Amino acid sequence: MRRIFYLCVLVLPFVSCVGKKSADKLAGEKDSLALVVAAKDSVLNEVFSSLNDIATNLDVIKSREHILTTAVEQGELKKQATVQISEDIEAIDQLLQANRETIARLEKSAEQLRQANVKIGSLEKLIAQMQAQVEEKDAEISLLKTELKRLNVQVDDLNAQVSGLDSTVNILTEDNTKLAGELRTKNDLLSTAYYIVGSQKELLDKEIVYKSGFIGRTLKINENRSLDSFTQVDIRDFDEVLIGKKNVTLVSSHPEESYEFVMTDNGVFSSLVIKDADKFWESSKVLVICYK
Repeated sequence: MRRIFYLCVLVLPFVSCVGKKSADKLAGEKDSLALVVAAKDSVLNEVFSSLNDIATNLDVIKSREHILTTAVEQGELKKQATVQISEDIEAIDQLLQANRETIARLEKSAEQLRQANVKIGSLEKLIAQMQAQVEEKDAEISLLKTELKRLNVQVDDLNAQVSGLDSTVNILTEDNTKLAGELRTKNDLLSTAYYIVGSQKELLDKEIVYKSGFIGRTLKINENRSLDSFTQVDIRDFDEVLIGKKNVTLVSSHPEESYEFVMTDNGVFSSLVIKDADKFWESSKVLVICYK
């Protein structure tokens, strides 16, 4: 009986030691398992966050793409519109680059889950789909860049054409202004006439007229006369010459039906009225009226 007691006394400490080691081991395994679970949760959270980022970027890209496609399909862009489109394309490029980086993180997370013996077949399929979408958007943006470059060339060509037309219009405007000035000058010259009312002695002394005929009774205009003593007029607004003398003679040649003398009751020629200016001045732009 005493031997059994001593045996129990010897065995109990050993059993107690073994039980303590087993409990410590279980606790360690539990802690390790908790760490693994926490790591897996962290990876999964990273996965869901990455998926959400990619989805958000794709929504923004889709919205910007719609605006770009609509603008490009119109075929006519102003210079400032092409600048805006270039900025939109640059923004889409940045979003696509962010998605590429996020997909790279997803692939790294997937590898961690594989190492933890987590089934990730669906995740791998989703990552592949995301990668395909990014590549598809890359191709679309590349086409848009090509189209934008073509439209930029068109806009530059149109601007060059407009600039050329502006230059042509400016040249034509200058030519028209010059021609208009020349035309006014010519019209002014064509509309300029000269007249003089003077006594026979005055006109002879100034060599404006000379006597002609066998007995010198006819006055004629000297072709080499000076116009210094004449009054210059614009025939467009000149239709009457005041005289106020008797014994008046029209020395210059004008059609009789184009004018008339106005005479007072006492025989004084008060004026010469021009009735048809075109006919009156068609033969000569010089009017000479002589009185005795």
